Amino acid sequence: MNTGRTWTVLFIGGASGIGKSSLAYDMARFYGVNVLEVDDIHLSVKAVTTKEHFPVIHYWDSGVKWHEVGVEGHVNWLMEVSKEMSPVLKALADRHIEDQLPIIIEGDFIHPERISSLDHPEIKSIFVHEPDQNQIVQNYLAREGGELQHFRAEVSIAYGEWIADTCKRKGIRCIESRPWDTVLSRAIESLK
Repeated sequence: MNTGRTWTVLFIGGASGIGKSSLAYDMARFYGVNVLEVDDIHLSVKAVTTKEHFPVIHYWDSGVKWHEVGVEGHVNWLMEVSKEMSPVLKALADRHIEDQLPIIIEGDFIHPERISSLDHPEIKSIFVHEPDQNQIVQNYLAREGGELQHFRAEVSIAYGEWIADTCKRKGIRCIESRPWDTVLSRAIESLK
């Protein structure tokens, strides 16, 4: 295990398709820790709750059609889900700190302001940003195959810009996803 770790819980957030998961797993190997994916946590919360308790998480179950809400509607949904997920992520962080079990928690549904407000010396966060929509389209294609996903990449760009702007305003760590070959070293350096 790497002794240079200065955290027990590390959140890695950012928009979809930008390389967060790849970075999280590279960092997990470097530090000798595990990764929790917020997508899995989100699905678990959704499976055991109702729309009365978590209305935004259950939003798409209400019959709303994804193509009718537009980019702005999707971005607003992502922002609101990240708010709803914040208490869940805090509880996970608290447990890992209490038990001294280091973990990286990565995903789209990590709200920069809410996570940074946890203000605990054993919690750190990094947000990752990719400003090139065509790169995100290519990332989706490489990861998932199938058709080019321009609309999904457009949502990712808009959400990523909101995250990057929030990080800049609040002084929260945010790094560019490229160049890929230096993202791990830049992320580690940002934590010092």
